[in-house]
Amino acid sequence: MSVKDRFLHYLGVVEKETNLEFLNELIAAHQSKVRWETWTKFLDFEERKQENLYLPSIEEYVDRVIKTGTGGTCWTLAIGFHFLLKELGFKVDYLYMTPGHLCLQVELDQPYYVDVGYCAPFFKAFPLHSSFEVSTDMEIFRYQVNGDEALVERSPGPTKSLGLKPVTFEEVKGPLLDSHNWEEGFSFHSLRMFGYIDGVPYQLRENAIRRFKDHTHVEEELTDEQMRYWIEEKFGADYGVYLRAKEIYRKRKG
Repeated sequence: MSVKDRFLHYLGVVEKETNLEFLNELIAAHQSKVRWETWTKFLDFEERKQENLYLPSIEEYVDRVIKTGTGGTCWTLAIGFHFLLKELGFKVDYLYMTPGHLCLQVELDQPYYVDVGYCAPFFKAFPLHSSFEVSTDMEIFRYQVNGDEALVERSPGPTKSLGLKPVTFEEVKGPLLDSHNWEEGFSFHSLRMFGYIDGVPYQLRENAIRRFKDHTHVEEELTDEQMRYWIEEKFGADYGVYLRAKEIYRKRKG
């Protein structure tokens, strides 16, 4: 079975004609099955080489997603989804959001904004050149188009600027490498995994679980036994990956 077919099988999606309906089906499946998390960022920075941008090959990435229930940060998520969409025949390009975020443009009847990184509250694509607002239990996401950029405001959360012109992967290698900084890199602040469980947004953060509702969250401290239960039974992830990342965190962060 090809890498594309294995990825599709994991998502539970059957290949169809490239149109907006199929794109939205893929986005919804990816958001439900592939986790935003920092564990594998720790592993990849510790164990891989700068010459390879600290990234797994696409084969290694898809295999890891399937076998361990992980995903990655915006970089690996966007790269992986870009691969899948391109293999399926979509016209897909990278978009860069300042500071430090990678997402996608898919060209159909018009260009669409596709974002599967950093807990993006989206289960569909949005017209790239039209302003919109999305309100969820976790946040209010405002996307305001202004010329060649879109101001992206997340409340609560950061404000960033999305360039509306596609970029090549070569052009984002610098920001990607810059994200690998043990002291200042956003992904290395803490060990986190985010996902939707029965449609509800949850985040494992250090030794606690956060449930989001009404733009805020309730946090509960977890014992080691409870942490393992949440990882394996709720998130469907590999506890061993978490333990490896935790050891690297202790080594690098103290």
